[in-house]
Amino acid sequence: MAEQQAGRPGPFLLQPLIESLDSLRLLGRRSLLALLGIAVGCAAVIALLNIGHNAANESIRTFKGLGTNTLVAIFPHSPGDDRPGPTQLDVQALRTTLPMIEHIAPLILHSTHIQHRGQTVNAIVAGTGSGLVNVLELQLEHGRFLSDFDRHATYAVVGARVARVLGHPSSPLQLGDRLPIEGYLFEVIGIVASKAPNPLASVSPDDSIFVPIEGMRRLRPAPEISSIVALTQDTFQVNAAAVALKAYLGTLPKIRAADVLIPQNLLEGLVRQANTFAYLLAGLGGISLLVGGVGVMNVMLVNVTERRREIGIRMALGARAGDIRNLFLMETATLSIVGALLGAGIGLAAAYTFVRISGWPFTLAPFSLPLGMCSSLAVGLFFGLHPALAAARLQPVQALRDD
Repeated sequence: MAEQQAGRPGPFLLQPLIESLDSLRLLGRRSLLALLGIAVGCAAVIALLNIGHNAANESIRTFKGLGTNTLVAIFPHSPGDDRPGPTQLDVQALRTTLPMIEHIAPLILHSTHIQHRGQTVNAIVAGTGSGLVNVLELQLEHGRFLSDFDRHATYAVVGARVARVLGHPSSPLQLGDRLPIEGYLFEVIGIVASKAPNPLASVSPDDSIFVPIEGMRRLRPAPEISSIVALTQDTFQVNAAAVALKAYLGTLPKIRAADVLIPQNLLEGLVRQANTFAYLLAGLGGISLLVGGVGVMNVMLVNVTERRREIGIRMALGARAGDIRNLFLMETATLSIVGALLGAGIGLAAAYTFVRISGWPFTLAPFSLPLGMCSSLAVGLFFGLHPALAAARLQPVQALRDD
């Protein structure tokens, strides 16, 4: 009946599946070890792909904080170039020359320690202009940010961590308090809400005190602008604005050459690196999978050796070489499928646990499950093909003579 349903000689697909399950059950511990080898290999591939995917997402998420229409100009030192960085920047003239730039803010940084009411904190004093609040999208908990009318005033806007350290629950830092910075008293006019640092802006809002850039001469004898952060009107003008900004800064006399960084280009590079990193991790997991495949081959070779008489009897009763081959391939496929399913669960659980412990949001890598499970099945069938062909090539008389 089974042969009639199949439309050809030989047993129907269900019969070899049932026989393969019985054979694997009789193998006992050996089949369990082979299954675990495939499961571990599959779990390694899926776990490493998902860990790499989430680690890359976390790195990209950090850089996305700068926005896709942001530019950062820096003035790196180069061998043989002893020219200084710019000491001032005419923001109004730059915006007039480059209308595609909507907001721009130069930065001069100075590290110092500040004492206030018995509390001491190490902080970065950042000389800047009014445009920084828009470029970095800063939010104020109290007060206001620096304006264009504060250029010659001793005003300060304090970051969240600095304000928290300098104050205490009974007497928090308040607007109007005066902070001693390098012998000068700066009046607090605003407190910035906590914000994660931008990796390219060279300043952490929480750990900084913002003062008018013109007032940095009170703190340093020869202050130099370390970076310029700009915001274009839209993302389509970023590349053109970067070229124009570099050219404009090149016209400033007697200063070092500027490099203009585009976060969007860095994001694209990060995506390419993330893909390479994911493929590398998948390759490492594939090594574990190959080890599991070798274990399957060893178990199946032993299985063929122990069942030579059974193979001879099957052939004497009319089983063809293809039927014997398919029987052992079915056993290998069963091991691989069960191992892949088990490994998928273990791999996902391991990746999720690692990602959550790291404090990242978990997202499933798109092709991790199909790649891990299909590769496990392919490896199992590849390493099970040789034992299956060896069983199919046995001669009935020779197999029946074995004790």
